[in-house]
Amino acid sequence: MALVWPLVGRRDELALTHAAIAESGAVVLTGAAGVGKSRVAREVAERSQHRIRRWIAATQTGRAIPLGALAEFTGNCGPDPLRRVQEIIDALTGDEPPMTVLVCVDDVHLLDDQSAFVVSQLVERQIAPVLMTVRDGEEPPEAIASICEGGRLPHIAIPPLTIDRVISLLGRVLGGPLESTSAQRFWSYTRGNALYLRQLIADEAAAGRLTERSGMWIWDGAPSLSPSLVELIGSSIGRLDDSLVDVLDVLAVCDPVELTVLQQLLGPSVVGAAAERGLVTVDQVAGLVHLAHPLFGEVRRDQAGTARLRNLRGRVADAIGALPSQSPVQLIRRGVLIKNADGNRDPELLRTAAEAALQLLDLDLAVELSRCAVQVSSDRAAQLTHAMALGMAGGGSGCDDMLSALMSTADDAERAQIALLRAAILTWNVGQPAAAEAVLDSASEASWACGLAPSSDALRASIWAQLGRPSAAVELATAALSGGALQPLAEMFGTWALVIGHGDLGQLDQLREAAARGYELALTAPEASHLRFSLGLMEMAGLRLAGAPESTRIVAARLRGQSQDVDVSHAFTAMLMGLAELSCGNLVSAQRWLRESLARAAKFPDLSVSVCELSGVWLTTALAMSGDRPAAQEAYDKTLKNFDGDIVLWQSESRLARAWLHAVNGSASLAMESALDSARVARKYGRPAHEVVCLQAATQFGCTSAVDRLQELSTTVQGPRVGAAYAHARALRKADGPGLVTASGLYEAFGDRVAACDAAAQAASALYKREQHEASTAAASTARRLAVESGADTMTFRAMTCSAVLTRRQIEVIALAASGLSNREIADRLFTSVRTVEGHLFRAYQRTGTNTRDQLVAWLQGAGPAAL
Repeated sequence: MALVWPLVGRRDELALTHAAIAESGAVVLTGAAGVGKSRVAREVAERSQHRIRRWIAATQTGRAIPLGALAEFTGNCGPDPLRRVQEIIDALTGDEPPMTVLVCVDDVHLLDDQSAFVVSQLVERQIAPVLMTVRDGEEPPEAIASICEGGRLPHIAIPPLTIDRVISLLGRVLGGPLESTSAQRFWSYTRGNALYLRQLIADEAAAGRLTERSGMWIWDGAPSLSPSLVELIGSSIGRLDDSLVDVLDVLAVCDPVELTVLQQLLGPSVVGAAAERGLVTVDQVAGLVHLAHPLFGEVRRDQAGTARLRNLRGRVADAIGALPSQSPVQLIRRGVLIKNADGNRDPELLRTAAEAALQLLDLDLAVELSRCAVQVSSDRAAQLTHAMALGMAGGGSGCDDMLSALMSTADDAERAQIALLRAAILTWNVGQPAAAEAVLDSASEASWACGLAPSSDALRASIWAQLGRPSAAVELATAALSGGALQPLAEMFGTWALVIGHGDLGQLDQLREAAARGYELALTAPEASHLRFSLGLMEMAGLRLAGAPESTRIVAARLRGQSQDVDVSHAFTAMLMGLAELSCGNLVSAQRWLRESLARAAKFPDLSVSVCELSGVWLTTALAMSGDRPAAQEAYDKTLKNFDGDIVLWQSESRLARAWLHAVNGSASLAMESALDSARVARKYGRPAHEVVCLQAATQFGCTSAVDRLQELSTTVQGPRVGAAYAHARALRKADGPGLVTASGLYEAFGDRVAACDAAAQAASALYKREQHEASTAAASTARRLAVESGADTMTFRAMTCSAVLTRRQIEVIALAASGLSNREIADRLFTSVRTVEGHLFRAYQRTGTNTRDQLVAWLQGAGPAAL
């Protein structure tokens, strides 16, 4: 891969440097090795107005040679050493007037004394403007130091690149967007050091770990350091005492590490010395020590011996274990350390570490740690934890086989417990709710005998919620959760049933109460803590249905902040972020998050099917709302369509994505029929909140038949969406322009900017037809503002500029022609005759002044009337 590296994010530094040269005649750029001082200096030289520019690169080897840095300018020097300085100055500046030749000196701290004196004379005698770079922590020669003392020359610091600048830079280098967690990892490994970043990108691209998936660049795995990068890092570290190497090695196996642990292992003075050398950073508030650069750890893992690292892992694990209390993160770190350390591996520690990894949704690590626990010990608790981890990570069949074998040798109490786990995994990870109910039925007597019947009912309620039986699910879950102590996993699944059920029924207040109960349970029951992420998804779905999009952003951001830095977690929480942005009508941001989710989930096709499907469905919707027909079709074609079977939970989402796909293809009638059909299915299952969203979409597409049903729903469904949708449908049926303006305002007030845009566009058309041109112009202006803010380019919005010239049917025919359909195919799609299609096209030619099909399509896609 040929990579071109533009200068990004240095506008301020460039402007300051140019100004300093113009004002003071000389300037010094300072910064750490590799941050980009030389690049900024070269850019300043290239952009300067000076006709002649001299570049002098000082080096460590040239430092020992008198005038070594200026050797190329000494060729015509005579034998008189007293005249040599002037002769070199003449060679540098030629016959040019004073201050017209720009002299740039890179790494001025490496100049030999005589070269430094020449440079100082250029400044002192104002012979030439001088731009110098110097590395932080280095002392320049005395001649340079003398002209800098007392603030005589301006110093401009060149800081490392921020994360935002790294994202911008790499987007341009790679020719496409970089997934956010990959960008964060690149920044974390390099701390914004441009030289490290450039080498690391080149190495990882060459190794095939930096690849493009789903339109996003993704970096997988840990870096494998090339010799050139190791040399770069080694030169910045310098030679170290053994005690400082010990600090790096401890952090190479455990970064971060508790300050008290590091001091106990190596002593306080050594830790302080490492901090002074810039090898580590100490967070006094959190009590943690981090490597100053993660790449330092990569270098030491590569260079330290295996035996030494295994011994260190054991010592660090023991020291962390001696702390008075341990968080889930510390448990995980201890488990990882002893798994790869010398000595006996404690199976109970490995098991509890696996459970802690599950809590934080680090599924791969949970499987790895629990498998190790099973290998060390045949303990049934370890086997159950391993089975749970396998189920969560997508190994459904293997997990069920393991649990089935355990059930066959279990007593009643354990059999009932295992049945709960099997049923949960079959329902929510494998997608076999009927098999899950059969498992619960087979263990019903055992459940009653050992007091687990309420837990069984709670889990069964979640199955009913998935099958689209919200009223029954809420009733059963309510009874189960009030029936005394429950097994924590079952209690969480019962809470899911309440959240899903109340969301489907449009009971916003009860939904919020149930979700709060679930999050509280996650805090007090570690074995159920990992389920809070899916709880958040279900809460967000219900909030979106009701019309509370800003609340979805809060939930998504909170869960994103709680997730671990692992691929599965990134895929899931990126999906949550995408859903939140879609709910708010932030279509560009939604597309980016959903592409990130798909890119991460693609690495794990077996364990993240639902993530791929949901992200694909919502990406299809976002792209269709944005008017990007080819991309929307591609996203839909790549999405697995498993939402139309027994599992009803996400059917409305899938059906509405199809409706929006019809809309972006220009088929208003198919879009309306698809949305209305989705509403009919939602009504059949008793899911009124879904019915509202589907009827709203149909109204956005131009349907005028949803008024009566939305009026009925407005008396039972909570949240602002149903009222706005009812006002929208009522105004559209009457062609009531002011009423449509009011509906647009209602949508915008609760955050649905795409619906607000469509309602405003319909208002503009209705008002124009009634010759209320001033009001029409105002409504059109509102629609355009909302389109810009949201990124929307919907069928209804596009029709706004054409409705004064063309009928809705003519617009639909032209849009279908734009998608490449023949007249016969258009007629089949619209259930009409070819002659009728030809008639619509003929009248459209007349009204638009076009002569060909291509001209007519171009007119509709932007060459028509610019505005009403």
